[in-house]
Amino acid sequence: MKNTKHVDERAQVFHVLNNRGVRLKYRAVSYEYPPITYHYHKGIEVLFVHQGKGTLTLNRKIYNLESGCVVILQPFQLHRIQFDATPQNPYVRTVLTFEPSIVAPHLKNFTVLSRFFDQVWKEQMTNQVFREDRDSTYMIGILERFNDLVTGWNEKDEDHETASMLILNILDYLSSLHIGGFGGVARQESHAEKIMNWVEEHFTEPFDLIELAKELHLSKNHVSRLFRTETGGSITEYVIARRVRQACWLLKTESKSIEQIGSMVGIPNFPYFCRIFKKITGFTPIQYRKSQLN
Repeated sequence: MKNTKHVDERAQVFHVLNNRGVRLKYRAVSYEYPPITYHYHKGIEVLFVHQGKGTLTLNRKIYNLESGCVVILQPFQLHRIQFDATPQNPYVRTVLTFEPSIVAPHLKNFTVLSRFFDQVWKEQMTNQVFREDRDSTYMIGILERFNDLVTGWNEKDEDHETASMLILNILDYLSSLHIGGFGGVARQESHAEKIMNWVEEHFTEPFDLIELAKELHLSKNHVSRLFRTETGGSITEYVIARRVRQACWLLKTESKSIEQIGSMVGIPNFPYFCRIFKKITGFTPIQYRKSQLN
């Protein structure tokens, strides 16, 4: 069965359009799903789950994901997805990632949709996990059409326009779910969520596992085990990722030096801050700041 897994994964085509402005991974199949660390994407990402069950850690909440779920992730938004994939029950998904600036010009004549798009791109969203009470046929149809387009991609202007219009159809559909209130419902607060809330209050300070354990009235080893069991990652990884996420915000909104910003988010070692920032975001702090000015 292992050989089959490797063949299937190699067969998945990662389509890149419009000078890497749009990417589509259509019906990717995983029979095993290794632990994924907390991470970001530069563009907006839309995830559609065709098959499988797993969890999404987002905004200090853990959401259950299953067949028919649609997730929309904002640029540089800290998250982590984990699926319990097996040969008998694989994880099948389609992932669309796109650079918001290439879609924005096509929204000029759509006032309501343009407002929703701005919220997805730049503002805080109330719902990012959509559980469809209706049939998924419409969403699947758009993704199939997208896959047909990129399979025969030939860089024609009309193909670029079609890709943008398909993205608008997806956004319009998600907007209807958003307005209708089909948002993801988080589970009752878990130990991991309590830990993430504690980190939210203390991430700019030197991390102290003993203090965290005292807060939860648990041993430090038990706290670490609980967090890894519920999220698949370590508390240290989460703290670092949260600090880098805050650094992204400060680099965009503050004129302070990069070294000062590193200290403000709890990473006073400047070379280490630059190194870990690039590892997580794919950009140096300078590159990220410049990208936000364009």
